[in-house]
Amino acid sequence: MPGLKIIQKRIGFSNSTLIANGNNSILVDTGVKGNMKKFGVLIREAGLQPENIKLIVLTHTHYDHTGNLLKLVKYTKAKVLVHKNEFENLKNGFTPIPVGNGKYSHFISELGRKVHPKYASPKPFTADLINEYEFDLNTFGLDGKIISTPGHTNGSQSVLIDKYLISGDTFLNMKNGRIFPPFADEPRVLLETWEKLFSQNIKTIYPGHGKRFKIEKAMPDFERWQQKLSS
Repeated sequence: MPGLKIIQKRIGFSNSTLIANGNNSILVDTGVKGNMKKFGVLIREAGLQPENIKLIVLTHTHYDHTGNLLKLVKYTKAKVLVHKNEFENLKNGFTPIPVGNGKYSHFISELGRKVHPKYASPKPFTADLINEYEFDLNTFGLDGKIISTPGHTNGSQSVLIDKYLISGDTFLNMKNGRIFPPFADEPRVLLETWEKLFSQNIKTIYPGHGKRFKIEKAMPDFERWQQKLSS
């Protein structure tokens, strides 16, 4: 990947990832709202201008990944791509709070759905582009693709470039060592997604939360959740 850089930056408590590729650069996710200054720094430090960002990819439409979307569209004039299964969520400004996988996360999820059902939702926006299974990024001058990676949400997707995966919340890297997200609408589907990704010669994951890591780190969680869901 000569001349191309993948730069991950924490925006609030979630990550945004810049694929710096000159005049064909791509931004993946837009972090927690109120952090536009960080994007200015990120773009400048990459040696880019705002107009070099040609595409904003949303891995899913939870508020912590869409928080600065509207301002970034004005700042960069970039097109926005979302998965088909979450296009209406973004357009209508409503994404359900994800299901919790453990007792505590399940309690939080159920409480949130009753008390503040729009808590996880984005600001309404109509995306320019839709992906369903796979979107070839050659259109934007990049040798890579966007692939459907359901489980955390039904419309989750990831960006695959060579041996690097920008995963959104398909993978996390938490301080407690957990890689499997504590909130996932369909845990069994997420495990199936992981299994498919393990076979694609991916080396490094850029997660939605936490620092990048080697994919092998996810195997203990994969085995633990396989046992848990089969029991």
